[in-house]
Amino acid sequence: MVDDARAAEAQQDKGPQARALARLPGLPLQPPRLRVRPWWFPAQALSDPLVFHLEAWLADAVFGPDRAIIPEMEWMSQALLTVDITSSRNLVEITVFGRPRVQNRVKSMLLSLASWHREHRVRAEKMKRLEEFLKSRASDSHTPQHPI
Repeated sequence: MVDDARAAEAQQDKGPQARALARLPGLPLQPPRLRVRPWWFPAQALSDPLVFHLEAWLADAVFGPDRAIIPEMEWMSQALLTVDITSSRNLVEITVFGRPRVQNRVKSMLLSLASWHREHRVRAEKMKRLEEFLKSRASDSHTPQHPI
């Protein structure tokens, strides 16, 4: 309680900005993500990265919306990945650090996953159109039709 009183006094001593910040909900802010080179990654492999682009929705499908799958992919492939949104906002830039053979294998794997997600999306859209078509046919068959 004493600490709360001291904190309240300190907030009163500060300007209106500090008081406005004190009223914000106590949500923890995410610290900036610091990248430290893992012990298993060779430092010389950082010099020549492989860079390619994907659509943003594909990157969300491949890496997860919060990019949670990246550390697991890095560990399994022995490559480091960065995924950055470009200025156009509908593309992401994927940078792969590692030995050239590993870079090509990771790029191939990611493009293969992206292709699978594209095909899956197309199939889902086709199924949705088919369902709509069948529903419309079913509702049409319930209405009496005049004989010709």
